[in-house]
Amino acid sequence: MIEFKIQLEESVVQVFGRKQVEDYLQDFVKQMLLKAAAQDVLEDLQDTDLQNDQEWQTARHLAWQQEKHKYFADK
Repeated sequence: MIEFKIQLEESVVQVFGRKQVEDYLQDFVKQMLLKAAAQDVLEDLQDTDLQNDQEWQTARHLAWQQEKHKYFADK
């Protein structure tokens, strides 16, 4: 693990409190990790041709059959 040290104006810590600043920084790190994961997924999707993938088309069709009642009312 790598440790980063940041410098904040004391007034920022006084206004928000040490705990809230620490929580904010932890949330920021979590968001960075999610963005990195999303970027990896997007890069993987560039190599995948879902339109010609029979398994994906079958799964999509089955999911639609299972969920379409939520979008159309029977008359």
